[in-house]
Amino acid sequence: MIEFKIHIRMAEHRLTQKEVSTYVGITPSVMGKYFHGTITRINPEHLDKFCKLFNCNTQDLIEYIPDEETATK
Repeated sequence: MIEFKIHIRMAEHRLTQKEVSTYVGITPSVMGKYFHGTITRINPEHLDKFCKLFNCNTQDLIEYIPDEETATK
């Protein structure tokens, strides 16, 4: 499972979804999908802008968490 941590970075920087969507150049609805972790296609340009905004690496925005089923096999 992939877990998005963009909402955590936003809280750390005290930024709203509107502020981040404006900086990244995406619509508020797409920003909401990143924020809630429901985005299905990740645009590398968006990740680049998120990383620049938050001064972080992609690993700080996205984390792979193995499913329990897979981890126990």
